[in-house]
Amino acid sequence: MRISGVSDSIGLILIVILLIGIADAHTYNPDKVECHDQDKPGCRKVDSISETTMEWGDYIDVYVEHLNTTYTIEVNDFHILDVVVDIDETKEDPCGDRECNVAPGAKLVNLKIYKNLTLIGSYPFRESPDCLKSFCTSEDGWDTNGVIWNDGNEFFIGVTEIDVDFAPDDCFCTDPKDEYAKVAYATIVPPEMEASVELYSSGSDESGNPEVLPSEDGSSIVRSNSVFKAEIKVKNTEKMPAYHVDASVSVKPVEMINGKYPQDCVLQKIYKGEVDDDNREWVGTTVPIDVRSVSTTDELDGSSGTSEVTHTMHFKVPSLPDRTKYELRIDLTYEDFKERRYQYTDNSTYIEVLPVIEVKKAIGTEDYAVVASEAVEAYTGETTCVIYADYEPYIFFTVINWGDYAIPSLTLMDSPVDTWHKPATTDFNVWKCALPADMLKVPDMESDRWSWDFSLEPGGVMTCAYPVSLLKPGTYKLGSATVNWTEDGYNYSMVSHPQPVQVHGPYIEVTKTVDPALVTRNDTTKVTVSVKNTGDRAASITIMDQLPMESVLVSKPVSRGMIIDEGNETFFLKRVIKSGEVETFDYTIDPNRTVMLPPAVVEFVDITTYEGISISDMPILTVEGTEAIGAAAAAAAAAESGNASGSGSGVAAAEAAETIETPVRTEPGFTGVFAVLACLAAVLIGRRRK
Repeated sequence: MRISGVSDSIGLILIVILLIGIADAHTYNPDKVECHDQDKPGCRKVDSISETTMEWGDYIDVYVEHLNTTYTIEVNDFHILDVVVDIDETKEDPCGDRECNVAPGAKLVNLKIYKNLTLIGSYPFRESPDCLKSFCTSEDGWDTNGVIWNDGNEFFIGVTEIDVDFAPDDCFCTDPKDEYAKVAYATIVPPEMEASVELYSSGSDESGNPEVLPSEDGSSIVRSNSVFKAEIKVKNTEKMPAYHVDASVSVKPVEMINGKYPQDCVLQKIYKGEVDDDNREWVGTTVPIDVRSVSTTDELDGSSGTSEVTHTMHFKVPSLPDRTKYELRIDLTYEDFKERRYQYTDNSTYIEVLPVIEVKKAIGTEDYAVVASEAVEAYTGETTCVIYADYEPYIFFTVINWGDYAIPSLTLMDSPVDTWHKPATTDFNVWKCALPADMLKVPDMESDRWSWDFSLEPGGVMTCAYPVSLLKPGTYKLGSATVNWTEDGYNYSMVSHPQPVQVHGPYIEVTKTVDPALVTRNDTTKVTVSVKNTGDRAASITIMDQLPMESVLVSKPVSRGMIIDEGNETFFLKRVIKSGEVETFDYTIDPNRTVMLPPAVVEFVDITTYEGISISDMPILTVEGTEAIGAAAAAAAAAESGNASGSGSGVAAAEAAETIETPVRTEPGFTGVFAVLACLAAVLIGRRRK
């Protein structure tokens, strides 16, 4: 903010505002007697009064900033005009007890007054206590009491005290000494302006109150092609009136798009009063605006005025292809009582205009699709979405054209795979079961990137979705989707907010190990099965395990509630496993052949009836001097074939063999068919061959 002298011209939006000033046209009259009183309400006041004790030959410099003027006050002489001496002649030394009484008004001090080192004059001043607190004066002269001198009704000088002493041997008080004076001075300060701005959206909140615009990094945020309200308060914070106050308000870009500044925000309406004032007064849509009928809050020499004026202005935002910063600028010009002009500027308010295209990405169930356009507002992108593992969620997209022109070609791009989710299916028929017709849009599917091509009319909305399988409970960020388009030969891009997502549910991890994995004939080895719930919900689990082919059980697994089916050589164990808990058991076997151990299979269900199956890896147990059988033989043959050809890996080749595929954990969210298949595979693999 700054204050400086300005010219008479001012552009932009004019609002004529009266601030503690005179309702009629103001013209300065130097002959008019102005009265000042520090304690009387509505009366003109001087700035803070200063006092300095000065002796003969002393001087002080007083700099008045708004006048760029230095006044110098110099003590030139003292005058004692009438001294009454009381002497007791009956005493031996009548002078020893004499008293020197100076008559009232007989003490004078002569002050020389300079203005920017040029002598204005030399004047005798009488003492007058508190002389600057209440007085009346006209320009360049003495006040009506003849004790205060003023320069241009702007700088005032008086003397509040004069004191003098006489030497003890000065019997008749003819030689004053130790003379000093308390010189008082004060200035008239110019009006001082202050502006404040509050920005509101064109709508209201749920309670019907004006909705304050959201902010980001100190800048308020508005959409392209929207309307916002600016409630502007202008206040005179000083004691002196301001006359002929004009205000200019503009909203201009401070950033360029492709080397050019976009359009200004356009003024639409002006009201006098606050944004929620039921009695606000319609001003119009054109300028200048006369608001001199504002109510009186102060009285000044019989004229009416107010110290604060509020206007509410409506601005229309242009449609922009790129996010751009704007500056709301208030320029005030006004006059002081001597018709000098000043300028005040407030450009501390910034506005961020969002692009015409907005893209929202959210995750949820089928019900979420109904409110997808409202769920993740541009200003509330950090709202956390909570999903439970028994959901079969979809990723939803909403693309909106907020502009006032059509955009013929847009491309929405998204990565369907993340660390915690992946596409559940690419079968379009499955999508039809959960999505409304307007969301059924098949993307161009690449391995790591899906895309949709479309066009949008002004105000147009495009929605689409695809199903995902949740991989693991936890707290994540939903990856951002991107919309790309072209305008006037330039490429633009907009991304969605990375919405926080919390996934809740059990997550059962099962491992199966053998130690040692290499034994000789008639040696034993220990098999260990471990189940851990790394999710955040408890689950009821059923663990099923089976002996490998050509193996003899040496020591049984020992665990509470363990069931052993000796006919099928299988183990069953039921438990409720809480979040973070681990359930482990082991047993000892005597293997006769090299085999691949069947997997340990865990069926689980939580209290919400969310269920699934987790399956362990299948380690290979090697018995020296024996040939591998079953899946172990297939894996060995595939590995040998792969080494001979120099391409592929043993694991990949084994997966291609017709005997078995390596089991993996079934993800929460789509457990039905996949879980059944995994369970059947596990049972077939583990069945002992006789």
